[in-house]
This record gives sequence, C-alpha cells and structure tokens, in this order.
Amino acid sequence: MKKITLALCATLASASVSADTILGFDATAGVWQPSYTGAVGVDDFNVDEFALAEDNVTFIQAALEHPIPVIPNILVAHSKVETNGAAMLTREVTFGDKTFEVGSDINADMNLTHTDATLYYEILDNWVNLDLGLTARMYSGEMSVTSDLQSEDIELTGVLPMVYGVARFDLPFTGWSIIAQGNGTSYKGDRHTDLTAKVRWDFVPALDFAIEAGYRAMTLDVQELDAFQSDLEIKGPYVGLSLHL
Repeated sequence: MKKITLALCATLASASVSADTILGFDATAGVWQPSYTGAVGVDDFNVDEFALAEDNVTFIQAALEHPIPVIPNILVAHSKVETNGAAMLTREVTFGDKTFEVGSDINADMNLTHTDATLYYEILDNWVNLDLGLTARMYSGEMSVTSDLQSEDIELTGVLPMVYGVARFDLPFTGWSIIAQGNGTSYKGDRHTDLTAKVRWDFVPALDFAIEAGYRAMTLDVQELDAFQSDLEIKGPYVGLSLHL
C-alpha cells in the first residue's frame, strides 16, 4: 500500500510538472502613442491639416499555445485607436458622399479600432523563437467629418486577411529579449502592414512577469475596405507589461 501511495504521488507530481509545459499562456497589455501622417478621403486630404491629437492607444493581446503539432496556436489582440482634429479647408474636399467647400471649418473624429484573430505554428522554440501564421483583422470604426452646414460619417468595417510572423531572440542569462512582430497583406492594390520592434525584460523570472518597450508602425493604404479610403501611416513608441504562465 505504501508503495502504491508513493507511486501515485510520483505520478501526480510528474503530471503537475508536465501540465506546466503542456499549455502556455502569454498576455500583454500596454499603451501606444502614435502620430498620424498621410491622406484620407476621395480627394486625398492630408491629415496633417487636421493636426490630429496624438492620444494614447490602449492595446491587449493574449496567446494560448499547446503541444499538438497539427492544431495551430491561438492569439487574440485588440487595439483601440481613436483620435480627432480640426482644419479650415483651403480647397474643396470630398469625404464619402459629401463635398465640403473652400473656407469651411471642419472637425474630424477618426476611429481605427481593430481586433485580430490569429492562428499560428511555432516553428522554432529555443534561444531563437519563430512563429508563423495567418490573421483575420476585423475593423469596427468610422471617420466623422462635420462643418457648420453638413456632416458625413464614413464607416470602416470589414475583415482583412493578413500574414503573421514573430521572431524572438533571447539573450542568454540576462532576462532580455529582442522581438520583431508583424502582420501584412496586399490585395488588389490595397496594402496594410503592422510592424513592431521591441525589447523585453523578464524582471521577475520566477513569475514570468516582464516589461517591454518598442516602436509600432502601421500603414493603411486601402480603397476597397467598405467606404473608407486612405493612405495613412500611424507610428510611435509604446510600452507594455507581460505575463507568461
């Protein structure tokens, strides 16, 4: 009986150790402070004339990994991108179905909030880590333009398929990592990229708690995504906190 009890304890202990390696969970939350350049609207109105506010953007992502080779891992991410600005038109400009006259004082609110659902495979897993997969990016936003005489709401809704990849280089015995992460797509003249370069420091290794900082750059050159037309570049620094279980 004593031998059976000891064997059972050893089995449970082994299962407990294995459970830590069977499933992996990684979550990151942070703040991104981007600036906006480029053009929006039918007449390619330069957003620099809006003097768009460089408000903080909140983001979160969570990944679940497992050891089954044929089934992809899952990553879900969400970025709440909102900004606003104002301008006085020096030329006639068309937004959506409305034309705003020269000399109009206009206000703009732009929402580029999006959610990513990614399926990926872990190609390498040692001091060099490499993940590759596919992302469905779902936009749920709009651009509202108003003047004293009229207003126009341009919806930004739809799903873009994107290629996903992330490479991580761990610096041995330091707790530091260098990471490059990105999504990209090009289809019928539309182009959308979202690239991040960052460093990560696991400052509480026992709890797998880390801080990371880097630079994120997003381009949105689209003509076919609902009624929204743009050639935008959104880029800036960010900082986040991560937890790995």
